[in-house]
Amino acid sequence: MGGTLARSLSLRTSLLVTVIAVTVFAVIIGMGAWRQRHAALEELESVVTRESAMIKTAIDRPMLLGNDAGTRAEFAELARHYADTTVHLASYTGNVTYSTRPEAERRDIADVLPDPGLRDLAVSARREALERSLLFEQGGRSVFAHVISIRNEPSCHHCHGASQPLLGQLVVMQDVTPVLAGVHGRIMESAGISAAGLVALLAGVILFIRRAIVQRVHRITKASTAIAAGDLNADLAVDGHDELARLAANLHGMVGGLKKELGFSKGILNGMTLPFLVADTEGRVSYCNAALLGMVGADGRPDDHAGRMVGELFYNDAGRDTVTARVLRERTALTGQRVALTNRKGAQVHMVVDSAPLLDLDGNLIGAFSVYTDVTEMQRQQASIEEQHARIARAADAARQVSAQVASASGELSAQVEEASTGADEQRMLAVESASAMEQMNASVMEVASSAGAAADLAGTAHDQARQGSAVVDEAVACINRVAEQARVLERDMAELGVQAEGVGRIIGVIEDIADQTNLLALNAAIEAARAGDAGRGFAVVADEVRKLAEKTMQATREVVGFVQAIQTGVGRSRAATDEAVRLVGESTGLAGRSGEALLAIVGTVDRTADQVRAIATAAEQQSAASEQITRAVDRISSISGHTADSMRHSAGAVSDLARLAQELDGIIDDMC
Repeated sequence: MGGTLARSLSLRTSLLVTVIAVTVFAVIIGMGAWRQRHAALEELESVVTRESAMIKTAIDRPMLLGNDAGTRAEFAELARHYADTTVHLASYTGNVTYSTRPEAERRDIADVLPDPGLRDLAVSARREALERSLLFEQGGRSVFAHVISIRNEPSCHHCHGASQPLLGQLVVMQDVTPVLAGVHGRIMESAGISAAGLVALLAGVILFIRRAIVQRVHRITKASTAIAAGDLNADLAVDGHDELARLAANLHGMVGGLKKELGFSKGILNGMTLPFLVADTEGRVSYCNAALLGMVGADGRPDDHAGRMVGELFYNDAGRDTVTARVLRERTALTGQRVALTNRKGAQVHMVVDSAPLLDLDGNLIGAFSVYTDVTEMQRQQASIEEQHARIARAADAARQVSAQVASASGELSAQVEEASTGADEQRMLAVESASAMEQMNASVMEVASSAGAAADLAGTAHDQARQGSAVVDEAVACINRVAEQARVLERDMAELGVQAEGVGRIIGVIEDIADQTNLLALNAAIEAARAGDAGRGFAVVADEVRKLAEKTMQATREVVGFVQAIQTGVGRSRAATDEAVRLVGESTGLAGRSGEALLAIVGTVDRTADQVRAIATAAEQQSAASEQITRAVDRISSISGHTADSMRHSAGAVSDLARLAQELDGIIDDMC
C-alpha cells in the first residue's frame, strides 16, 4: 500500500483531500453538535430556572402565611400538571418537608436524590447560598436538576427567627429525555446532511483533481518518461491555459531546444573528420567516429563500441592506462602526447593525442574529449629523410676521402713536376755549356762525348720523371672521376630528398586545412551554444575544448611547416653546393687532362732529346767534320729545354689548381655536413 501511495499522485491527492475534508467536516459537525447541545442545555437551564422560580413563588405564598395545607396543595398541583417534574423542599437540616413525591417526605434529601453530584450540590446549598443546575442520567433517562438555596428573608423571621441565614433548599428535577432526544435527532440529521454534502464535495473535488490536474500531470509524466528514455518526439501537449498547460508548453519548448542542440551537437561530431572519442568519468567510450575505428583497425559501427573501456578499444586490454585515463585522473588537459601502437589489422600506427577534461556548469567532471592525429605517414617521411641524411653523410665521407686522395696525389704530382722542372733547367744549362764547349770541341772530343753522355743520362732521368708524372695525373683523373660520380649520386639523393620534403609539406597543408575546418566548426558551435542560452552551455564547453585543440593542432602544424621549410632550404643549399662540386670536379678533370697531355708532350720531348744526345755521343768522333751541325743541334737542344721548362711550369700551375680545387671540394663537403 505504501509503495502504491508513493507511486500514485492521484491516490495520494484523493486520500489527502478525503482526510482533510473528513477531518474538517468532523470538526464542523462536532462543533455544531456541541453548540446545539450546549444551546439546548442553556435553554433547558433557562426554562427550568424560570419554572423553579415560578414554583418557588407559588409555594412561597402559603409558606409565608404558615399555611401547611396550602403548601401541600401547591405541591400536589405541581405533581398533577407536571408529571415529568419532581420538586423537593428540604429544611436547613436536609430533611425533606414537602415533595411532589409524598414518599420522599420526612427523609434526608441525600437519600432521595439519585445522583451523587446532585447530592453534593444539595449539601453545598445548605452551607452557602447558591443557585445551580445539573444534568445527569437516571435509568437511561436524562434529568435536568436545579438547586436553589432558600434564604432567611425578613418576611420569614416571624416563623423561623433570624438566627439561620438559610432555611433550606429547593430541588427541582425535570425529565428532559424527549428534549435531548430531539436535539440528538437534529444533530444526527445535520450530521447526515453534512456527510452527504461531504461525499458530494469529495466526489466533485476528486473528480476535478483527477481530470484537471492528475490526468494532465500523468500525461506530462508519461511524456517526460519517454523523453528521459530517449524519445524526444513524445507529445507534451496539454489542453488549457493554466499553470499545467504553461508548464507543458515550457517543457515542449525545452525539449525542442534540446532536440535542436543535440542535433547540432551530433552534426558537429559527425562532421569532424579527425579521429576522436568522448569518454565518461569511468573511462568508457560514450561516442567515437568511424575515422577513429579505421585508425585502430576496429570493425563495426561506432555505436557498437559504446561502453567499452578506452584501453580495450586501442589495445584490447581494459586495464591498460591511456592518455584519456590520465586526463580523467588528473582533471587537466594533455596535448601533444605521442603514442605508437600496432592496431587490430597488424599495422604500426603513430599518433599525436590531445585530450581535455569535460566539466559541467558547476565544475563537476562529466568525461573527457580526445582528438587523435595520425602522423604515421609523417613518421615514415621523417625516417626516410633521416635515411637520406645518412646516405648524404656517407657520400660526403667518401667524397672527403677522394678529396684527400686528390690532394695527396696533387702534392706528389707537384713534387714530381718540381723535380722535372729542375731537371729541364739543368738540361738547358748543360745545353748552353755544350754550345760553349762546341767552340773547344775540336780541342777535346772526349769532353764533348762525356758531356753528351751526361746529357743523355739527364734526358733519361727527365723521361722517367715525366712518365711518373703522367701516371700520377692518370691516378688524379681517376680519383676526380670517382668524386664526380659521388657528386652526381649526392645530387640525385638531394633531389629525391627535396621531393619527399615537398610531400611532407603537402601532408602538412592537408593537416592545416583540417585544423582550420575544425576551428571553424568549433567557432560555429560556440555561436550556436551562445544562442541556445543555458540549454547550450554544456555543449559550449565541448565546442570550446574542440576550438582549443584545433588551435593547438594549427600551432603544431605551423611549427612542423617551419621545420619542413628549414629542411627544404637546407636541401636547396646542399643541392646548390653539390652542383658547384660537380662543376669544380669537371674543371678538375679538364685540368688533370691538360696536365696529362703536357706530361705526354714532355715525355716526347725528352725522348727526342735523348735521341739527339745519343746522336751527339755517336757523332762526337765525327765532330770536327760537322761542328756547324753540332752547334745547330746544341741550339736545338737549348730551345727544346726552354720549351720543356715552360711546359713544366705550366704543369706546376695546373697541379696547383688541382690542389686548390681539391681543397675547395673538401670545404664544400664540410659545409654539407
